[in-house]
Amino acid sequence: MPNPALTRNKMGWHAASLSALSEAFAEACGPGVRALDIGSGSGIAARAALAEGAVVTANDIDTTALDAPGASIVSARFPRELHFEDGSFDLVHAASVFHFLTGNQVAYGLRSIRRWLRPGGRLFVQAATPYQAPFAPFVAEFERRKAAGLQWPGWIEKAAAWSTHKRLGNMPSSVHLFDDTTLARYAEEAGLQVESARLFRRADLNPSLFLDGRETVALIARSV
Repeated sequence: MPNPALTRNKMGWHAASLSALSEAFAEACGPGVRALDIGSGSGIAARAALAEGAVVTANDIDTTALDAPGASIVSARFPRELHFEDGSFDLVHAASVFHFLTGNQVAYGLRSIRRWLRPGGRLFVQAATPYQAPFAPFVAEFERRKAAGLQWPGWIEKAAAWSTHKRLGNMPSSVHLFDDTTLARYAEEAGLQVESARLFRRADLNPSLFLDGRETVALIARSV
C-alpha cells in the first residue's frame, strides 16, 4: 500500500487509498449525481466519484496537489470561504477536515452543508478521534469533559500539551477530536438526520497512530 504523502500546508497527510467511509461515498455516486468533495487533497475521493459518473466539485485550501480531471476545482477554506446555492448537491464528502476546525466552525460548516444538500441528500464525514496513540494521554480528559456535558470536549487548544508525536509538526497547533456520539450530536444540532456513526481503523493509517481500533470516526447523515 502506498504511503500517505505529507501536505505542503501542514494540514496532515494526503490519503493514499480510499477509506471505508470514502468508498461508501463513491458507491453512492452515479451518473449525474452532484457531489462535493471538501478537503479533496490529492483528489482520490473526487476521482472515485468521477469514475462513477458523478458531476464533482473538488475543494481544498491548496489545490496544487489536486488531480481530478473533469472536476470543478474550488480553492477556498471551509467553511467560511466556501459558498454554494441551497440544494446544489446530492452528496457531500469531507474526510480529514473537521478535526482542523474549531467548535463554532464545525457548527457553521454542518449548517452550511445542510443547506447545500438537496432534501434527502447525504453527508459523509471522516475525522480523527482521541483514540489514537499520540493522543492517548488525552483520552481520560476527553471522557471527563464529555461526561461533564461540555459542548466541545474534543477541542485541544495546544496539541503539543497532550502529544509528543514526531509528526505533530505537520499539523496545526490546535486539533479537534471527535467520537461517534459527539459528531452525531453536532450533525443533529445542525438539522441533519444521522444514518450511522461509528469508530473504525482506516486501512491506510500510519501504524504509529494505532491504539485500539477506534482511531477514526465515520458519520453518514441525511438532509431533511
